[in-house]
Amino acid sequence: MAHLNAAASALTASPLFPPLNRGVVHWGKMFCCSSFAKFRSSSVLFGSTSRRGLPSLVGCAPVGNDAGSIEVSQEEDVKPYSWPDKKRPRVCILGGGFGGLYTALRLESLTWPEDKKPQVILVDQSERFVFKPMLYELLTGEVDAWEIAPRFSDLLVNTGVQFLKDKVKVLSPCDHVGINGPNVSGCGGTVQLESGLAIEYDWLVLSLGAEPKLDIIPGAVEYALPFSTLDDALKVNDKLTKLERENFGKANPIRVVVVGLGYSGVELAATVSERLEGKGVVQAISVDSSILPTAPPGNKEAALKVLNSRKVELLLGYFVRRIGKSGDSVTSGDESDVTARGNNPEQLVVEVQPTEKGAKTQLLEADLVLWTVGNKPLLPQLEPNGWPFELPVTGRGQAETDETLQVKGHPRIFAVGDSSALRDPKGKVLPATAQVAFQQADFAGWNIWAAINNRPLLPFRFQNLGEMMVLGRNDAAITPSFIEGLTLEGPIGHAARKLAYLIRLPTDEHRVKVGISWLAKSAVDSIATVQSNITKALSDS
Repeated sequence: MAHLNAAASALTASPLFPPLNRGVVHWGKMFCCSSFAKFRSSSVLFGSTSRRGLPSLVGCAPVGNDAGSIEVSQEEDVKPYSWPDKKRPRVCILGGGFGGLYTALRLESLTWPEDKKPQVILVDQSERFVFKPMLYELLTGEVDAWEIAPRFSDLLVNTGVQFLKDKVKVLSPCDHVGINGPNVSGCGGTVQLESGLAIEYDWLVLSLGAEPKLDIIPGAVEYALPFSTLDDALKVNDKLTKLERENFGKANPIRVVVVGLGYSGVELAATVSERLEGKGVVQAISVDSSILPTAPPGNKEAALKVLNSRKVELLLGYFVRRIGKSGDSVTSGDESDVTARGNNPEQLVVEVQPTEKGAKTQLLEADLVLWTVGNKPLLPQLEPNGWPFELPVTGRGQAETDETLQVKGHPRIFAVGDSSALRDPKGKVLPATAQVAFQQADFAGWNIWAAINNRPLLPFRFQNLGEMMVLGRNDAAITPSFIEGLTLEGPIGHAARKLAYLIRLPTDEHRVKVGISWLAKSAVDSIATVQSNITKALSDS
Protein backbone atom coordinates (compact mmCIF):
# COMPACT_ATOMS: atom_id res chain seq x y z
CA MET A 1 0.00 0.00 0.00
CA ALA A 2 0.32 6.52 -1.35
CA HIS A 3 0.74 5.18 -4.44
CA LEU A 4 1.68 16.04 -10.06
CA ASN A 5 3.74 18.29 -8.37
CA ALA A 6 1.37 21.15 -8.63
CA ALA A 7 -1.76 19.74 -6.99
CA ALA A 8 -2.96 21.02 -3.67
CA SER A 9 -3.74 18.23 -1.24
CA ALA A 10 -3.09 20.40 1.77
CA LEU A 11 -5.50 23.07 0.56
CA THR A 12 -8.25 20.53 -0.05
CA ALA A 13 -8.36 19.90 3.68
CA SER A 14 -7.96 23.56 4.66
CA PRO A 15 -10.91 25.67 5.80
CA LEU A 16 -9.30 28.65 4.11
CA PHE A 17 -9.97 27.23 0.65
CA PRO A 18 -13.25 25.28 0.84
CA PRO A 19 -13.99 25.40 -2.91
CA LEU A 20 -11.01 23.12 -3.57
CA ASN A 21 -12.71 20.30 -1.68
CA ARG A 22 -15.28 20.04 -4.41
CA GLY A 23 -13.51 20.89 -7.57
CA VAL A 24 -10.41 21.50 -9.52
CA VAL A 25 -6.99 22.84 -8.65
CA HIS A 26 -5.82 25.53 -11.03
CA TRP A 27 -2.35 25.64 -12.47
CA GLY A 28 -0.19 28.45 -13.74
CA LYS A 29 1.85 28.19 -16.86
CA MET A 30 5.15 29.71 -15.77
CA PHE A 31 7.08 29.67 -18.99
CA CYS A 32 7.12 28.34 -22.52
CA CYS A 33 8.82 24.99 -22.80
CA SER A 34 11.77 26.17 -24.78
CA SER A 35 12.52 29.42 -22.95
CA PHE A 36 14.27 29.00 -19.61
CA ALA A 37 15.26 32.66 -19.51
CA LYS A 38 11.72 33.56 -18.53
CA PHE A 39 12.35 32.11 -15.07
CA ARG A 40 14.27 35.33 -14.35
CA SER A 41 11.43 37.59 -15.39
CA SER A 42 8.90 38.71 -12.82
CA SER A 43 6.26 38.86 -15.53
CA VAL A 44 6.11 35.08 -15.72
CA LEU A 45 6.40 34.29 -12.04
CA PHE A 46 3.15 33.36 -10.42
CA GLY A 47 1.83 32.88 -6.92
CA SER A 48 1.82 35.09 -3.87
CA THR A 49 3.94 38.10 -3.01
CA SER A 50 6.76 37.73 -0.56
CA ARG A 51 7.31 40.07 2.37
CA ARG A 52 9.87 42.00 0.33
CA GLY A 53 7.28 42.65 -2.37
CA LEU A 54 8.73 40.15 -4.84
CA PRO A 55 6.54 37.55 -6.50
CA SER A 56 7.11 34.04 -5.17
CA LEU A 57 6.81 30.63 -6.74
CA VAL A 58 4.53 28.25 -4.91
CA GLY A 59 6.57 25.08 -4.97
CA CYS A 60 5.42 21.70 -6.10
CA ALA A 61 5.75 18.66 -3.88
CA PRO A 62 9.27 17.40 -3.32
CA VAL A 63 9.84 13.85 -4.42
CA GLY A 64 10.03 12.42 -0.95
CA ASN A 65 8.87 13.43 2.51
CA ASP A 66 9.15 17.24 2.61
CA ALA A 67 6.12 18.84 1.00
CA GLY A 68 5.26 22.53 1.06
CA SER A 69 5.66 25.93 -0.50
CA ILE A 70 9.08 27.17 -1.55
CA GLU A 71 9.80 30.77 -2.47
CA VAL A 72 12.12 31.60 -5.33
CA SER A 73 13.31 35.14 -5.88
CA GLN A 74 13.51 36.82 -9.28
CA GLU A 75 17.28 36.56 -9.32
CA GLU A 76 17.50 32.80 -8.91
CA ASP A 77 19.40 31.12 -11.74
CA VAL A 78 17.73 28.27 -13.57
CA LYS A 79 19.93 25.77 -15.37
CA PRO A 80 18.37 23.80 -18.23
CA TYR A 81 19.00 20.06 -18.13
CA SER A 82 20.82 18.95 -21.26
CA TRP A 83 19.35 15.77 -22.71
CA PRO A 84 21.98 13.66 -24.53
CA ASP A 85 19.91 13.37 -27.71
CA LYS A 86 17.98 16.31 -29.15
CA LYS A 87 15.66 14.15 -31.26
CA ARG A 88 14.60 11.16 -29.20
CA PRO A 89 11.57 11.46 -26.87
CA ARG A 90 12.21 12.63 -23.31
CA VAL A 91 10.48 10.94 -20.37
CA CYS A 92 10.76 12.39 -16.86
CA ILE A 93 9.63 10.24 -13.92
CA LEU A 94 9.07 11.98 -10.59
CA GLY A 95 9.33 9.61 -7.64
CA GLY A 96 11.28 6.38 -7.33
CA GLY A 97 8.81 4.17 -5.48
CA PHE A 98 7.14 1.09 -6.89
CA GLY A 99 5.25 3.10 -9.51
CA GLY A 100 8.15 5.30 -10.66
CA LEU A 101 11.05 2.83 -10.66
CA TYR A 102 9.09 -0.02 -12.20
CA THR A 103 7.73 2.29 -14.93
CA ALA A 104 11.32 3.21 -15.80
CA LEU A 105 12.37 -0.45 -15.90
CA ARG A 106 9.32 -1.32 -18.02
CA LEU A 107 10.24 1.37 -20.55
CA GLU A 108 13.77 -0.03 -20.65
CA SER A 109 12.54 -3.58 -21.30
CA LEU A 110 10.33 -2.76 -24.29
CA THR A 111 11.43 -3.03 -27.92
CA TRP A 112 11.76 0.35 -29.58
CA PRO A 113 12.48 1.67 -33.05
CA GLU A 114 16.02 3.06 -32.89
CA ASP A 115 14.96 6.67 -33.39
CA LYS A 116 12.07 6.49 -30.88
CA LYS A 117 13.60 4.86 -27.85
CA PRO A 118 13.05 7.49 -25.15
CA GLN A 119 15.61 9.05 -22.89
CA VAL A 120 14.44 8.46 -19.34
CA ILE A 121 15.38 10.37 -16.21
CA LEU A 122 14.21 9.31 -12.74
CA VAL A 123 14.12 11.95 -9.99
CA ASP A 124 13.88 11.15 -6.28
CA GLN A 125 15.07 12.95 -3.16
CA SER A 126 16.46 9.70 -1.71
CA GLU A 127 19.37 7.75 -3.14
CA ARG A 128 17.67 4.44 -2.32
CA PHE A 129 14.65 2.55 -3.54
CA VAL A 130 12.76 1.04 -0.59
CA PHE A 131 10.84 -2.23 -0.83
CA LYS A 132 8.38 -1.13 1.84
CA PRO A 133 6.47 -4.41 2.43
CA MET A 134 9.66 -5.89 3.92
CA LEU A 135 10.58 -3.09 6.32
CA TYR A 136 9.25 -5.24 9.18
CA GLU A 137 12.01 -7.77 8.61
CA LEU A 138 14.55 -5.11 9.57
CA LEU A 139 13.18 -5.27 13.13
CA THR A 140 13.67 -9.04 13.33
CA GLY A 141 17.09 -9.01 11.66
CA GLU A 142 15.91 -11.24 8.80
CA VAL A 143 17.08 -8.80 6.14
CA ASP A 144 19.82 -6.21 5.81
CA ALA A 145 19.15 -2.68 4.63
CA TRP A 146 20.94 -3.17 1.31
CA GLU A 147 18.65 -6.08 0.44
CA ILE A 148 15.41 -4.12 0.64
CA ALA A 149 16.81 -0.62 0.08
CA PRO A 150 19.33 -0.76 -2.77
CA ARG A 151 20.73 2.41 -4.31
CA PHE A 152 19.11 3.63 -7.51
CA SER A 153 22.57 3.96 -9.05
CA ASP A 154 23.17 0.24 -8.51
CA LEU A 155 19.77 -0.83 -9.82
CA LEU A 156 20.04 1.31 -12.97
CA VAL A 157 23.75 0.75 -13.73
CA ASN A 158 23.04 -1.56 -16.69
CA THR A 159 20.18 0.49 -18.11
CA GLY A 160 19.84 3.69 -20.06
CA VAL A 161 17.82 5.31 -17.27
CA GLN A 162 19.48 8.33 -15.64
CA PHE A 163 18.96 8.90 -11.92
CA LEU A 164 18.94 12.34 -10.34
CA LYS A 165 18.79 12.90 -6.57
CA ASP A 166 16.80 16.10 -6.18
CA LYS A 167 13.48 17.61 -5.13
CA VAL A 168 10.77 19.06 -7.32
CA LYS A 169 9.91 22.72 -6.93
CA VAL A 170 7.72 23.77 -9.86
CA LEU A 171 5.87 21.85 -12.53
CA SER A 172 4.71 23.71 -15.64
CA PRO A 173 2.71 21.52 -18.07
CA CYS A 174 2.13 22.64 -21.64
CA ASP A 175 -0.35 19.95 -22.67
CA HIS A 176 -3.62 21.22 -21.23
CA VAL A 177 -6.71 20.10 -23.13
CA GLY A 178 -8.96 23.13 -23.31
CA ILE A 179 -12.32 23.83 -24.83
CA ASN A 180 -10.86 23.95 -28.33
CA GLY A 181 -8.83 20.77 -27.96
CA PRO A 182 -5.25 20.09 -26.86
CA ASN A 183 -2.81 22.91 -26.38
CA VAL A 184 0.48 21.13 -26.93
CA SER A 185 3.68 22.96 -27.70
CA GLY A 186 7.05 21.52 -28.69
CA CYS A 187 7.21 19.52 -25.44
CA GLY A 188 4.93 18.32 -22.68
CA GLY A 189 6.16 20.77 -20.09
CA THR A 190 8.99 21.58 -17.73
CA VAL A 191 9.95 20.57 -14.20
CA GLN A 192 12.11 22.85 -12.08
CA LEU A 193 14.06 21.16 -9.28
CA GLU A 194 15.18 22.59 -5.98
CA SER A 195 18.79 22.63 -7.18
CA GLY A 196 17.78 25.08 -9.92
CA LEU A 197 17.85 22.49 -12.69
CA ALA A 198 14.97 22.72 -15.17
CA ILE A 199 14.01 19.62 -17.14
CA GLU A 200 11.98 19.81 -20.32
CA TYR A 201 9.97 16.65 -20.91
CA ASP A 202 7.78 15.16 -23.60
CA TRP A 203 6.14 12.70 -21.21
CA LEU A 204 5.85 12.90 -17.45
CA VAL A 205 5.10 10.20 -14.89
CA LEU A 206 3.93 11.26 -11.43
CA SER A 207 4.70 8.71 -8.73
CA LEU A 208 5.26 10.90 -5.70
CA GLY A 209 4.13 8.53 -2.98
CA ALA A 210 2.57 9.54 0.32
CA GLU A 211 3.67 10.31 3.85
CA PRO A 212 2.14 9.52 7.26
CA LYS A 213 -0.40 12.03 8.48
CA LEU A 214 0.57 12.64 12.09
CA ASP A 215 -1.10 15.99 12.68
CA ILE A 216 -4.50 14.40 13.25
CA ILE A 217 -4.30 14.53 17.05
CA PRO A 218 -2.29 16.63 19.52
CA GLY A 219 1.11 15.22 20.40
CA ALA A 220 1.42 12.69 17.57
CA VAL A 221 3.99 14.73 15.67
CA GLU A 222 6.15 15.18 18.76
CA TYR A 223 5.92 11.75 20.37
CA ALA A 224 4.77 9.10 17.84
CA LEU A 225 7.04 7.33 15.36
CA PRO A 226 5.64 6.46 11.92
CA PHE A 227 6.66 3.31 10.06
CA SER A 228 6.70 4.16 6.38
CA THR A 229 10.27 4.77 5.18
CA LEU A 230 13.69 3.21 5.64
CA ASP A 231 14.61 6.02 8.04
CA ASP A 232 11.43 5.32 10.04
CA ALA A 233 12.27 1.62 10.31
CA LEU A 234 15.84 2.34 11.39
CA LYS A 235 14.63 4.81 14.03
CA VAL A 236 12.16 2.28 15.43
CA ASN A 237 14.84 -0.41 15.48
CA ASP A 238 17.28 1.91 17.27
CA LYS A 239 14.63 2.89 19.81
CA LEU A 240 13.76 -0.75 20.53
CA THR A 241 17.44 -1.62 20.90
CA LYS A 242 17.93 1.26 23.35
CA LEU A 243 14.90 0.22 25.39
CA GLU A 244 16.09 -3.39 25.48
CA ARG A 245 19.46 -2.30 26.85
CA GLU A 246 18.00 0.10 29.41
CA ASN A 247 15.50 -2.47 30.68
CA PHE A 248 17.88 -5.43 30.77
CA GLY A 249 17.49 -7.19 34.10
CA LYS A 250 14.74 -4.86 35.29
CA ALA A 251 11.28 -5.92 36.39
CA ASN A 252 9.42 -3.19 34.52
CA PRO A 253 8.38 -4.37 31.03
CA ILE A 254 8.89 -2.30 27.89
CA ARG A 255 5.55 -0.81 26.88
CA VAL A 256 4.79 -0.30 23.19
CA VAL A 257 1.55 1.18 21.87
CA VAL A 258 0.61 0.67 18.20
CA VAL A 259 -2.01 3.05 16.82
CA GLY A 260 -4.02 1.40 14.05
CA LEU A 261 -4.89 -2.21 13.28
CA GLY A 262 -4.91 -2.26 9.52
CA TYR A 263 -2.25 -4.34 7.79
CA SER A 264 0.66 -2.14 8.87
CA GLY A 265 -0.49 -1.97 12.50
CA VAL A 266 -1.09 -5.72 12.79
CA GLU A 267 2.26 -6.54 11.18
CA LEU A 268 4.06 -4.13 13.49
CA ALA A 269 2.29 -5.41 16.62
CA ALA A 270 3.05 -9.03 15.72
CA THR A 271 6.70 -8.32 14.86
CA VAL A 272 7.45 -6.16 17.91
CA SER A 273 5.71 -8.53 20.34
CA GLU A 274 7.78 -11.44 19.03
CA ARG A 275 10.98 -9.44 19.30
CA LEU A 276 10.32 -8.44 22.93
CA GLU A 277 9.62 -12.09 23.89
CA GLY A 278 8.09 -11.46 27.29
CA LYS A 279 10.30 -8.45 28.02
CA GLY A 280 7.56 -6.08 27.00
CA VAL A 281 3.85 -5.45 26.57
CA VAL A 282 2.30 -4.44 23.24
CA GLN A 283 -1.06 -2.67 23.13
CA ALA A 284 -2.74 -2.03 19.79
CA ILE A 285 -5.57 0.45 19.28
CA SER A 286 -8.23 0.55 16.57
CA VAL A 287 -11.36 2.63 16.17
CA ASP A 288 -12.97 -0.35 14.40
CA SER A 289 -14.58 -3.19 16.26
CA SER A 290 -12.23 -5.72 14.66
CA ILE A 291 -8.73 -5.91 13.24
CA LEU A 292 -8.07 -5.80 9.50
CA PRO A 293 -11.59 -4.66 8.54
CA THR A 294 -10.98 -5.12 4.79
CA ALA A 295 -8.85 -8.29 4.91
CA PRO A 296 -9.94 -11.76 3.79
CA PRO A 297 -11.26 -13.96 6.63
CA GLY A 298 -8.24 -16.28 6.44
CA ASN A 299 -5.74 -13.47 6.99
CA LYS A 300 -7.81 -12.03 9.82
CA GLU A 301 -8.07 -15.37 11.61
CA ALA A 302 -4.34 -16.08 11.23
CA ALA A 303 -3.47 -12.63 12.58
CA LEU A 304 -5.79 -12.95 15.58
CA LYS A 305 -4.29 -16.33 16.42
CA VAL A 306 -0.75 -14.91 16.41
CA LEU A 307 -1.62 -11.73 18.33
CA ASN A 308 -3.45 -13.69 21.02
CA SER A 309 -0.60 -16.20 21.37
CA ARG A 310 1.84 -13.33 21.94
CA LYS A 311 -0.49 -11.65 24.43
CA VAL A 312 -0.94 -8.46 22.42
CA GLU A 313 -3.62 -6.39 24.14
CA LEU A 314 -6.19 -5.26 21.58
CA LEU A 315 -8.18 -2.11 22.31
CA LEU A 316 -10.95 -2.32 19.72
CA GLY A 317 -13.50 0.45 19.44
CA TYR A 318 -11.13 3.10 20.80
CA PHE A 319 -9.70 6.26 19.27
CA VAL A 320 -6.65 8.22 20.40
CA ARG A 321 -7.40 11.69 21.71
CA ARG A 322 -3.87 12.88 22.33
CA ILE A 323 -0.33 11.81 23.17
CA GLY A 324 1.81 13.49 25.81
CA LYS A 325 4.05 12.90 28.80
CA SER A 326 3.19 12.04 32.39
CA GLY A 327 4.50 15.41 33.51
CA ASP A 328 2.10 17.21 31.19
CA SER A 329 -1.63 17.70 31.54
CA VAL A 330 -2.73 15.29 28.84
CA THR A 331 -6.38 14.81 29.65
CA SER A 332 -9.17 17.18 28.88
CA GLY A 333 -11.74 15.29 30.94
CA ASP A 334 -12.06 14.39 34.59
CA GLU A 335 -8.57 13.34 35.66
CA SER A 336 -10.02 11.37 38.58
CA ASP A 337 -11.35 8.90 36.06
CA VAL A 338 -7.98 8.32 34.37
CA THR A 339 -4.74 7.84 36.25
CA ALA A 340 -1.35 7.00 34.84
CA ARG A 341 0.92 4.43 36.46
CA GLY A 342 4.35 5.36 37.67
CA ASN A 343 5.91 8.68 38.57
CA ASN A 344 8.28 9.26 35.65
CA PRO A 345 7.40 12.69 34.20
CA GLU A 346 9.08 11.73 30.90
CA GLN A 347 6.91 8.63 30.45
CA LEU A 348 4.75 8.81 27.33
CA VAL A 349 1.02 8.68 27.91
CA VAL A 350 -1.62 7.90 25.29
CA GLU A 351 -5.13 9.11 26.04
CA VAL A 352 -7.76 6.88 24.44
CA GLN A 353 -11.51 7.30 24.30
CA PRO A 354 -13.97 4.44 23.66
CA THR A 355 -16.36 4.99 20.77
CA GLU A 356 -19.17 3.84 23.04
CA LYS A 357 -20.99 6.81 24.52
CA GLY A 358 -20.56 7.35 28.24
CA ALA A 359 -17.44 5.17 28.53
CA LYS A 360 -14.51 6.62 30.45
CA THR A 361 -11.25 7.82 28.97
CA GLN A 362 -8.15 5.74 29.67
CA LEU A 363 -4.47 6.58 29.87
CA LEU A 364 -1.94 4.11 28.52
CA GLU A 365 1.68 4.36 29.54
CA ALA A 366 4.17 3.83 26.72
CA ASP A 367 7.89 3.79 26.13
CA LEU A 368 7.29 3.83 22.39
CA VAL A 369 4.25 4.87 20.32
CA LEU A 370 4.08 3.60 16.72
CA TRP A 371 1.73 5.37 14.31
CA THR A 372 0.21 3.50 11.34
CA VAL A 373 -3.03 5.33 10.52
CA GLY A 374 -3.61 8.02 7.93
CA ASN A 375 -1.43 9.21 5.08
CA LYS A 376 -1.44 12.02 2.58
CA PRO A 377 -0.07 12.15 -0.96
CA LEU A 378 3.06 14.26 -1.33
CA LEU A 379 1.34 17.06 -3.18
CA PRO A 380 1.72 20.80 -2.62
CA GLN A 381 -0.25 23.80 -1.55
CA LEU A 382 -1.12 25.98 -4.54
CA GLU A 383 -2.78 29.33 -5.00
CA PRO A 384 -5.47 29.05 -7.68
CA ASN A 385 -6.19 32.68 -8.50
CA GLY A 386 -6.24 33.33 -12.22
CA TRP A 387 -4.27 30.31 -13.40
CA PRO A 388 -5.26 29.15 -16.86
CA PHE A 389 -4.57 25.45 -16.40
CA GLU A 390 -6.45 22.89 -14.39
CA LEU A 391 -5.41 19.65 -12.73
CA PRO A 392 -8.27 17.58 -11.35
CA VAL A 393 -7.60 16.16 -7.91
CA THR A 394 -9.60 14.29 -5.30
CA GLY A 395 -10.25 15.45 -1.77
CA ARG A 396 -7.13 13.53 -0.71
CA GLY A 397 -5.03 15.36 -3.28
CA GLN A 398 -4.57 12.52 -5.78
CA ALA A 399 -4.71 13.22 -9.51
CA GLU A 400 -7.85 12.05 -11.25
CA THR A 401 -6.79 9.80 -14.13
CA ASP A 402 -8.66 8.11 -16.92
CA GLU A 403 -8.44 4.38 -17.51
CA THR A 404 -5.19 4.74 -19.48
CA LEU A 405 -3.57 6.33 -16.37
CA GLN A 406 -3.35 9.73 -18.07
CA VAL A 407 -4.23 12.68 -15.86
CA LYS A 408 -7.56 14.03 -17.05
CA GLY A 409 -7.00 17.04 -19.29
CA HIS A 410 -3.25 16.37 -19.55
CA PRO A 411 -2.53 13.70 -22.18
CA ARG A 412 1.24 13.84 -21.64
CA ILE A 413 1.09 13.27 -17.87
CA PHE A 414 0.62 9.83 -16.36
CA ALA A 415 0.00 9.23 -12.66
CA VAL A 416 0.53 5.95 -10.79
CA GLY A 417 0.59 4.68 -7.22
CA ASP A 418 -0.37 7.11 -4.46
CA SER A 419 -0.41 9.99 -6.96
CA SER A 420 -3.24 8.39 -8.94
CA ALA A 421 -6.94 8.30 -8.12
CA LEU A 422 -8.02 5.72 -10.66
CA ARG A 423 -11.49 4.30 -10.17
CA ASP A 424 -12.62 0.75 -10.77
CA PRO A 425 -15.73 -0.02 -12.87
CA LYS A 426 -17.87 0.50 -9.75
CA GLY A 427 -16.51 4.01 -9.24
CA LYS A 428 -14.38 3.15 -6.21
CA VAL A 429 -10.82 4.54 -6.05
CA LEU A 430 -8.26 1.74 -6.15
CA PRO A 431 -6.31 1.22 -2.91
CA ALA A 432 -2.84 2.71 -2.61
CA THR A 433 -1.02 -0.61 -2.28
CA ALA A 434 2.21 -1.98 -3.69
CA GLN A 435 0.24 -4.48 -5.77
CA VAL A 436 -1.70 -1.71 -7.51
CA ALA A 437 1.46 0.32 -8.12
CA PHE A 438 3.26 -2.70 -9.62
CA GLN A 439 0.50 -3.26 -12.13
CA GLN A 440 0.02 0.42 -12.94
CA ALA A 441 3.74 0.79 -13.66
CA ASP A 442 3.51 -1.99 -16.22
CA PHE A 443 0.60 -0.30 -18.00
CA ALA A 444 2.08 3.20 -17.76
CA GLY A 445 5.29 2.02 -19.42
CA TRP A 446 3.36 0.30 -22.18
CA ASN A 447 1.05 3.26 -22.78
CA ILE A 448 3.97 5.67 -23.09
CA TRP A 449 5.41 3.27 -25.68
CA ALA A 450 2.04 3.25 -27.47
CA ALA A 451 1.73 7.05 -27.38
CA ILE A 452 5.23 7.56 -28.79
CA ASN A 453 4.61 5.01 -31.53
CA ASN A 454 1.10 6.29 -32.36
CA ARG A 455 -0.57 3.10 -31.18
CA PRO A 456 -3.79 2.74 -29.15
CA LEU A 457 -3.36 3.01 -25.39
CA LEU A 458 -4.54 0.16 -23.18
CA PRO A 459 -7.08 0.67 -20.39
CA PHE A 460 -5.77 -0.35 -16.99
CA ARG A 461 -7.56 -3.20 -15.27
CA PHE A 462 -6.47 -4.12 -11.76
CA GLN A 463 -6.19 -7.83 -11.02
CA ASN A 464 -6.32 -8.62 -7.31
CA LEU A 465 -3.86 -11.49 -6.83
CA GLY A 466 -4.49 -11.83 -3.10
CA GLU A 467 -3.17 -10.37 0.13
CA MET A 468 -0.04 -11.12 2.16
CA MET A 469 1.13 -10.11 5.61
CA VAL A 470 4.09 -10.90 7.84
CA LEU A 471 3.46 -11.89 11.45
CA GLY A 472 6.95 -12.46 12.77
CA ARG A 473 10.26 -14.08 12.00
CA ASN A 474 8.76 -17.37 10.83
CA ASP A 475 5.13 -16.43 10.55
CA ALA A 476 3.01 -14.93 7.77
CA ALA A 477 -0.38 -15.28 6.13
CA ILE A 478 -1.19 -15.38 2.41
CA THR A 479 -4.68 -15.53 0.93
CA PRO A 480 -4.47 -15.90 -2.87
CA SER A 481 -7.49 -14.65 -4.77
CA PHE A 482 -7.39 -17.42 -7.36
CA ILE A 483 -7.97 -20.27 -4.84
CA GLU A 484 -11.09 -19.58 -2.82
CA GLY A 485 -10.87 -20.33 0.88
CA LEU A 486 -7.11 -21.06 0.90
CA THR A 487 -4.83 -19.33 3.41
CA LEU A 488 -1.17 -20.22 3.80
CA GLU A 489 0.04 -19.38 7.30
CA GLY A 490 2.89 -20.08 9.68
CA PRO A 491 6.32 -21.04 8.28
CA ILE A 492 4.82 -22.11 4.94
CA GLY A 493 3.15 -18.73 4.48
CA HIS A 494 6.35 -17.00 5.57
CA ALA A 495 8.46 -18.86 2.98
CA ALA A 496 5.89 -18.28 0.23
CA ARG A 497 5.73 -14.56 1.00
CA LYS A 498 9.52 -14.15 0.88
CA LEU A 499 9.67 -16.05 -2.41
CA ALA A 500 6.92 -13.87 -3.89
CA TYR A 501 8.74 -10.69 -2.89
CA LEU A 502 12.08 -12.03 -4.08
CA ILE A 503 10.52 -12.44 -7.53
CA ARG A 504 9.18 -8.87 -7.30
CA LEU A 505 12.55 -7.24 -6.58
CA PRO A 506 13.42 -4.67 -9.27
CA THR A 507 16.24 -6.27 -11.31
CA ASP A 508 17.65 -9.72 -12.06
CA GLU A 509 21.03 -8.77 -10.63
CA HIS A 510 19.53 -7.65 -7.35
CA ARG A 511 17.34 -10.77 -7.13
CA VAL A 512 20.39 -13.00 -7.48
CA LYS A 513 22.34 -11.14 -4.79
CA VAL A 514 19.44 -11.13 -2.36
CA GLY A 515 18.54 -14.74 -3.09
CA ILE A 516 22.08 -15.90 -2.31
CA SER A 517 22.10 -13.81 0.86
CA TRP A 518 18.79 -15.25 2.06
CA LEU A 519 19.90 -18.83 1.31
CA ALA A 520 23.09 -18.29 3.30
CA LYS A 521 21.17 -16.88 6.25
CA SER A 522 18.70 -19.76 6.10
CA ALA A 523 21.54 -22.28 6.14
CA VAL A 524 23.16 -20.60 9.15
CA ASP A 525 19.83 -20.52 11.01
CA SER A 526 19.24 -24.19 10.25
CA ILE A 527 22.68 -25.19 11.55
CA ALA A 528 22.14 -23.09 14.69
CA THR A 529 18.76 -24.77 15.28
CA VAL A 530 20.25 -28.26 14.89
CA GLN A 531 23.09 -27.43 17.27
CA SER A 532 20.63 -26.03 19.81
CA ASN A 533 18.47 -29.16 19.65
CA ILE A 534 21.50 -31.44 20.03
CA THR A 535 22.76 -29.45 23.02
CA LYS A 536 19.33 -29.57 24.64
CA ALA A 537 19.03 -33.32 24.07
CA LEU A 538 22.47 -33.98 25.57
CA SER A 539 21.75 -31.83 28.59
CA ASP A 540 18.43 -33.61 29.18
CA SER A 541 20.09 -36.99 28.94
